[in-house]
Amino acid sequence: MKRLLLLTVLLTITMASTYKEPSYTVIQKNDNIELRQYSEYVIARTSINNGDLDENSNMFRNLGGYIFGNNTENASIPMTAPVITTNNDTSYDMIFFMLDAQTPEDLPEPTNSEVFLETMEIGKAIAITFGMWATDSRVSYYKKILDQYINENNLEINSELMVAQYNSPWTLPPFRKNELLYKIK
Repeated sequence: MKRLLLLTVLLTITMASTYKEPSYTVIQKNDNIELRQYSEYVIARTSINNGDLDENSNMFRNLGGYIFGNNTENASIPMTAPVITTNNDTSYDMIFFMLDAQTPEDLPEPTNSEVFLETMEIGKAIAITFGMWATDSRVSYYKKILDQYINENNLEINSELMVAQYNSPWTLPPFRKNELLYKIK
């Protein structure tokens, strides 16, 4: 039993994310649902047409390439968490936060025309946190819980659903952290 506990603790420490994350203030908490206030952040974004969702790995490769030196200064930029994806009527977007920059001009220009630097104002948001993998079925399940909470509390959504994934692909499922977020009024 002691070995199992030790192994679990070591795995947790090893798998824990050491990436910087955007800060926020918790306004209200109810179990795994939080109302939050975020600041404005600089992001790197890439998009594909809504029908091309099988290109998801190319999106990550484009953004990863940018932070690993595929930019005008061949500079490495620190990886952050979470990676956010969002789906609207026409496009599917993937976003990396650039937490060491105050403005997009503080960063080297991407050499890949598929990567865009811009600011993102999240502002007031509602989030639900869950573990394991962020599969379509798990996202759907937690979205229903979040939507019910939003309806019961008369909150008004101001964005598309954002899926935030915090961990590297090799993090074991029990140690993974994901969130669903909406901007709210």
